Amino acid sequence: MAANTPAADWAADVVDFLSRNLPRNDEEDGWDHMFLTAYQIGCEALAALGQADEISGGAIPRKNARLPDELPRWDDLCVSVLQLAAQQRLLSCRRPDGSLPLLTGSWVVRRIVEPPPPPPNIVAANGLGPAFATPEALSVLRALGLLTEGRWTEIAETVFWRDWPEEWDMDFHSDPRFSDAVEQALATIPADIRVEMDKLVTITDTDVTAAVKRSASAVEESRAKYGPNASIGQPDTPEQARRGLEFLRRAELDWLFFRHWRLADGWLAPKEASKALEIFHDDLAIAVRRAVAKRLYPNLTFAAAR
Repeated sequence: MAANTPAADWAADVVDFLSRNLPRNDEEDGWDHMFLTAYQIGCEALAALGQADEISGGAIPRKNARLPDELPRWDDLCVSVLQLAAQQRLLSCRRPDGSLPLLTGSWVVRRIVEPPPPPPNIVAANGLGPAFATPEALSVLRALGLLTEGRWTEIAETVFWRDWPEEWDMDFHSDPRFSDAVEQALATIPADIRVEMDKLVTITDTDVTAAVKRSASAVEESRAKYGPNASIGQPDTPEQARRGLEFLRRAELDWLFFRHWRLADGWLAPKEASKALEIFHDDLAIAVRRAVAKRLYPNLTFAAAR
């Protein structure tokens, strides 16, 4: 199953799963994303599938909803389903022995008194570990081609690279498919993407000075608003301002990859990019951004940082 040529009828299963498991917003008769990643991407997916219109806090059903003639990317919708299933505890990945990891706090291990979890009903296969899924989750995972006969399929592995479960202790960085993807990204980077990357990694003294001035203005506004006795920090120093700019530019570099790059296809042509969901916090895209930036800008270490 290629990333943009899914099996028939899977889209209806995805619509049903998303619409029934996203939190409802009764006031709007729609869905509330609560500013949580899985819910935000789920609302975006429903909109991309022609079922909803996105609003500031989620999505509302679309009148005369119908699937679009060109469906969103299969791999992106797989990630949306997996994230929502995990968020709603319909899918739980397990350690190799089938156990769940202990929940840890800042200082001590917190043990929650509850019944033992059910044993895994998905066995480890194709580089992926065991998991438990509810019947509802099993059904949509089978429809998407990620699961067959209680085992992860081969195509499921790289989907999980984009949001890998810590329970499985996965590491794709030494996998030839990852290193090949990095080489392809370097060799085929579109001119407009390269121009944008060059702009983002270039932080001038003028940029830093402007950031310091913005910080000072914000501090002055806060002091005027809250009074001289309010606890308000000092304006950023030039060093702090530069670190802040590096953080923001690195995030923008990530967004270039979130929107324009996929493992199966490399850099997306504009038409293909229009079918992509904005899967932010994409572990695989971030890893490729880091590897590409390290090669392109060896002296700008911030560009290749996590």
